[in-house]
Amino acid sequence: MATLVVAEKPSVARTIRYAVRPPQVLALRGHFLELDFPSEYSKWRSVDPELLFSAPVTWVARDRRTYSELAKAVKGAGEVVVATDNDAEGELIGYEVLLAARRVLGREPPLKRMRFNAATPAELRRAWASLEPGLNWRWVWKALFRHRFDLTTGAAYTRLLTLSRKLNGEGKLVSWGSCQAPTLWFVYKREMEIRSFKPEKYWVVSAVVDAKGVAVRVQTEPIKDEAEARRVYGQAAKAKEASVKAFKLEDDVVNKPLPTDTDAMLQELSRIYGLSGSKTMAIAEDLYAEGFISYPRTETNVWVGVDHRQVLGMLSKTPLASLVNISDYSPRSGKRNDGAHPPIHPVAPYTGSDLKAKVWEYVVRRYLANVVGRDAKLKKWSLGVDLNGVPMAAANRYFVDRGFYAIFPYFEPKDTLQIPQLRIGEALPVLKVELEEKQTKPPPRLTEAELLKLLKKHGIGTDATRADYPHIIVERGYALKKGKAFYLTDLGEKLMRLLEGADSRLATPQTRRYVEELMAKIEQGKRSVDDALKESLSIYQDLYRAVAGKLDYPFKG
Repeated sequence: MATLVVAEKPSVARTIRYAVRPPQVLALRGHFLELDFPSEYSKWRSVDPELLFSAPVTWVARDRRTYSELAKAVKGAGEVVVATDNDAEGELIGYEVLLAARRVLGREPPLKRMRFNAATPAELRRAWASLEPGLNWRWVWKALFRHRFDLTTGAAYTRLLTLSRKLNGEGKLVSWGSCQAPTLWFVYKREMEIRSFKPEKYWVVSAVVDAKGVAVRVQTEPIKDEAEARRVYGQAAKAKEASVKAFKLEDDVVNKPLPTDTDAMLQELSRIYGLSGSKTMAIAEDLYAEGFISYPRTETNVWVGVDHRQVLGMLSKTPLASLVNISDYSPRSGKRNDGAHPPIHPVAPYTGSDLKAKVWEYVVRRYLANVVGRDAKLKKWSLGVDLNGVPMAAANRYFVDRGFYAIFPYFEPKDTLQIPQLRIGEALPVLKVELEEKQTKPPPRLTEAELLKLLKKHGIGTDATRADYPHIIVERGYALKKGKAFYLTDLGEKLMRLLEGADSRLATPQTRRYVEELMAKIEQGKRSVDDALKESLSIYQDLYRAVAGKLDYPFKG
């Protein structure tokens, strides 16, 4: 009987057909099964939401067409090869394939795993030649725990909040998730900081001095008293020359970037193009599935198993060929290895002028900056002067060698200033003296890049899920995104105040981070799914009761 290969995406299935020509390839569209509660728990107004914490769950077909296609294909297969993405979610989809096959056949079919990091013919042929027996069960249990936990807590809290007349007077869906709550909390916290900010006036006396032909602006420390500021200005304005009291010039280095992981890609493309994390991931997933970049969901920043000579050879035939040096390369590595995927890197040329091309070029330039680029070398200087008894100072830096910025220019410093060597006691002509009134400014609203950085720092989500949460809080009506900045909505503020008032652990990152740590322990084999679920659901059920006590809803006492 023939071998059946099951791929996660149609584009990957097409490349597998071309590359290895197996007898049969079936393309899924991601998860085709999902966990759900039995039908008796489906009626919101007749089932107390708290009962969901102890309710059974079952697998149901979310994509009946795909399920039917798989069931038919499995009947004629002697062996099933799972060719889904090489991560925990891909492994869970492989488990869904196994569950469907068991239902159809009444037994467990012979199953093998095809693992690849790029959807290119060469990589797929390598993976086909080294099939593994069975699934990585630790990945299956980790993903299964997340789906089970998110289903139970999300459904219970969402039903409670939606049914609440205090929070939801309009009868709309009020969604809750254990990751979206801390994501919104960061936006809420910044909004509260902005509202509570009280601006203060201050004054600065500045001067422009001639440092051997270079105009350099020096200034005093902030002065809070206006009368004192005017006195200092009058004193400094009388000076025709500034005496050099201190001058320091030293070497400075900006290291070339580490290999590209998911978080770096999401944050940097948000800064460069203003792309949301979810949009970036959708584009990167397309580029991967079509065979142009390696798998884009990775925490690895260590080079393992990548043939740089082959990648550089491929890039030498693209419009970026002038940046490639095959004869002299020295990749820089970090310290993180997720054990599943290498860093994100290009695997084939992409032609075009669309947004995909910009993301592909970013991946290429960052790869080249890491592999063939050099550290940037600068000179850092600081200057202290005296203007008629008034001390002023300035500091800046300038390039000696642009290094990797010649390849990856997106974040190159632009406000550099080169000045000559100066000596203590040297007199510099004063060109201008000014008194400036200024005002302290509130913290800026969070951008998506900053929000993603906070999620990573506080352990909210994973490289596979983190990009979704900023989009979710906007989609659910809790925040608005104007330009690159997030603004809190009235509904978002009401929800945060409710959660904080019930128990701050519902809003702040700590509790969800603990759930992420439980998932890591499942992956490491240190905790079982059942044990971790029991513990985590117990915590969130206690928190549920704290929220429920603040609300008026149909099932209250």
